[in-house]
Amino acid sequence: MKNAGRGQILVGVIIIMVVLAVLVPVMVMYVQNESKWAIKQAQNMAAFQLAEGGIDRSYRKISESTTTWSNGQAGVFPAGYYFDLTYADTTGGCYTVAITSGPDEDQVTIVSISRQSAKKESRAIQAVYSNIPMGDTAVYGTAGVTVGGSQTSVEWGAIITPKSLTVNGRSHPQMWSSGSIDLDTNGNVQPNCDTACVGWHSYEQDIPANPEIDVDGFYYAAQASHTFTPATPNLFTGNQCWGKNSGSACGVACNLTCSDATTCKNDETYYIQGNLCVEGKIFVQGALVVTGNVSLPTGQAGQGSLEAQMPRKAWQQYGLDWTYYKGMKMLCSGPLNNEPVDPDAPASFPGLSSSYKSATGRYRCLDKVVVKGFTYIGGNLTQTGGAGSAEFVGAMYVVGTTSVTPNTFTIYYGSEAGDWIKTANVVLKRESWKDLPERQWPSWRECDN
Repeated sequence: MKNAGRGQILVGVIIIMVVLAVLVPVMVMYVQNESKWAIKQAQNMAAFQLAEGGIDRSYRKISESTTTWSNGQAGVFPAGYYFDLTYADTTGGCYTVAITSGPDEDQVTIVSISRQSAKKESRAIQAVYSNIPMGDTAVYGTAGVTVGGSQTSVEWGAIITPKSLTVNGRSHPQMWSSGSIDLDTNGNVQPNCDTACVGWHSYEQDIPANPEIDVDGFYYAAQASHTFTPATPNLFTGNQCWGKNSGSACGVACNLTCSDATTCKNDETYYIQGNLCVEGKIFVQGALVVTGNVSLPTGQAGQGSLEAQMPRKAWQQYGLDWTYYKGMKMLCSGPLNNEPVDPDAPASFPGLSSSYKSATGRYRCLDKVVVKGFTYIGGNLTQTGGAGSAEFVGAMYVVGTTSVTPNTFTIYYGSEAGDWIKTANVVLKRESWKDLPERQWPSWRECDN
């Protein structure tokens, strides 16, 4: 019996030794592989950070001045941004970058390729940026915005102000304020946005950047324009009253400047050094720049008739008012009168991260347009009259207070406003970012860091 017991123990020992003989090498190999994986992951992360550094460098370069951006849109970028230079300003490896214009107008594409110092890991990433100075902003009011009246609205673009915003119960468009918004019932106590944060944001310190309008640039553009006679530029000195030969609401002598549908429909700049009071119907297509106040005391509509092109992501402005958006009609004559502006819109709001875009070429027919383009007001905007359905299309920047409280008044954001805006700086928006796993480190570039 003793021998039998000893034999069983021996068998058990042998089994344990066999198991250990199998497991120990596996465990050693696992530890070794885990170490390799950790090293590879660290190298991959280092390569990624280097590539991101290249994107950041290129972003700073292309946005350093309006001249650099303009040259880039013509296909001319600074040396060092054609994969023609290796940067080793960050520890852990090198990167090289290239900037090209496109894919769309007012866009650039940046490709950054990095190599980690051990030369075992490389990473390539691509980012596309747009220079749209006003972004998707219909109204930027630096001293606060008030929107009132029964039929007054801002469509297709956001309202932004670093001061307070009063919208009197409106639930669209998107609204951004560094101060209070009257929709926020709990003051500066969190939360400071609607339930889903898709409509309004109060006490927001990270509102979209002020585009810093180049007022002097508009002045010289107006000097170079000659609409009325070859000897007379579109530059007006002193307070102005436009739209009628006579009138008393403005308090100054009136004239018929831009008072028909065609005279000022020329994509030029109209610059007024003083105040502008609009007592009759006018239409400007281009840039209307007023260094003082703008008032519309009699509620006159505009003279312009046009098809206002709806931006393909205008739907993002209606996260709290989706039924309103889906019910928006084209308002054109004939069968298009009741045609939805966006017939393909999802049944419910798809969320701000959705890739949905409305079909190209969707528009709304307007026939009372005051300005199509960019409107700059260096003082206050005041509209107190009945507003005969006055419409502004494009983007509006107001240095003073913005008070639009008539019964019928509409501002439509139009992305083409960027064609007329002049800025003192470049404000870029990242449109896309993606990994490029197929791109390798350029064979003609060295990386000895």
